[in-house]
Amino acid sequence: MLNLDAASSTRTRQTRTIQVRHDDRLASLIERAALALAVDKSAFLRAAIEREATRVLDMQSRHALTPEDAEIFAAALDAPPAPTPRALEAARNYRARVVHAD
Repeated sequence: MLNLDAASSTRTRQTRTIQVRHDDRLASLIERAALALAVDKSAFLRAAIEREATRVLDMQSRHALTPEDAEIFAAALDAPPAPTPRALEAARNYRARVVHAD
């Protein structure tokens, strides 16, 4: 459901515009939807755009693993790879330079 209260009650001045080319079918759909909700087209479009933009950003902010991917990921966490020679050398250098206060 569109949140028309948030779209129409914004206290900021509406100064930004955007132009969208569309056909008669979409124009009719927008007009009918705005009329059904008893709001003007601008309020309807602002609410619809805000809802969709929020949905897209929400979907892009997380990654869902398939059950197979989740199993592979869990197995990788349970069995970390053996350290490389370079990692072992870095650990030796670290131990040689850092004195632990016991």
